[in-house]
Amino acid sequence: MGIRGQYKNKRDANETIIFDLFRAHGIQVYPLDTPCDAICAYRNTNYLVEIKNGTKAKLTDAQELFQSTWRGQYVVISTKKEAEAWVREIKDNWQSIGSIAAGMLDGKIS
Repeated sequence: MGIRGQYKNKRDANETIIFDLFRAHGIQVYPLDTPCDAICAYRNTNYLVEIKNGTKAKLTDAQELFQSTWRGQYVVISTKKEAEAWVREIKDNWQSIGSIAAGMLDGKIS
């Protein structure tokens, strides 16, 4: 399950709960070690996700470097509440995209 090296890194204690929440909402989760904790996918869109155990947990130096140089999407989630908000956000974005596409097909948006 995921790309794991010879020496398994310590996983955040809340990772399983958060990944299960994602899966319950139809988000595919592929656990990683680097550069983040997982690649998640929803409706053909990929998301790089870093899980931290609580709001006081800090990124490692390597994670901070990656975050500061990565030009794509990257989210850090520390709590179940943040995870629920992120799920709502990506689902809402897809509903908005669907409304725009429907409007274009109906000729209401050009």
